[in-house]
Amino acid sequence: MAITYSKNMLIERVAKHLNDNFPGEDWKVTSNETLLYIDAAIPVVMKGQMFENAKLTGFLDVPEAYLLTYELPITTQNSNTKEWYVSLPQPPLALPTGYDITRTYIASPETGASQNGLPIKAKRVTYRNYMPKPSGFSYRLEGKTMFLSMSDGGSLLNYNLYVQMPISRTADKDAAMYLPDDAIEMVFNKVVATILQRYQIPQDIVKDNLPPGNKTS
Repeated sequence: MAITYSKNMLIERVAKHLNDNFPGEDWKVTSNETLLYIDAAIPVVMKGQMFENAKLTGFLDVPEAYLLTYELPITTQNSNTKEWYVSLPQPPLALPTGYDITRTYIASPETGASQNGLPIKAKRVTYRNYMPKPSGFSYRLEGKTMFLSMSDGGSLLNYNLYVQMPISRTADKDAAMYLPDDAIEMVFNKVVATILQRYQIPQDIVKDNLPPGNKTS
């Protein structure tokens, strides 16, 4: 089985890199702070890879290595709006509709998997209510909450919702990171650059290509 990489391993690597392999008690950057920098760097690296890939393929797409599918039971309905809703593991990344949530469907042992849900922008919900809708369900996002509605007003109680989305966070520091190996180095470099800028940490720069003799600088 292949080795999995966790954020804890990356946090340790950053600390050793910035402390010449020996982080001491005077090391000011906590692991939680480094974790915030890692979570912030992952979407930036992912978007960069998306646009680089688009230059080659001609279309924008989320690299599959960033994607994870969650199974979420549907058990709650708003008594006033009649919308069903679930809580996502994290707010979707700031990507265009269809890329922040790449796939969503409902399933049960009796019916199997449905067709993909129809994403609707929150500001267009009222407008879309007066338009014909394809059979199935639609959804809108509000923070980390996904609101669901059936086109025929039917119940979604006890169905399971499957949501495929790119993520930047993990359940804990030891959980596996869902990103391609070539992105790990880019995330590491961004985190190191952020900490160097934030704390103004001095770095020794060795210039082996200089000719012999005394140097003034």
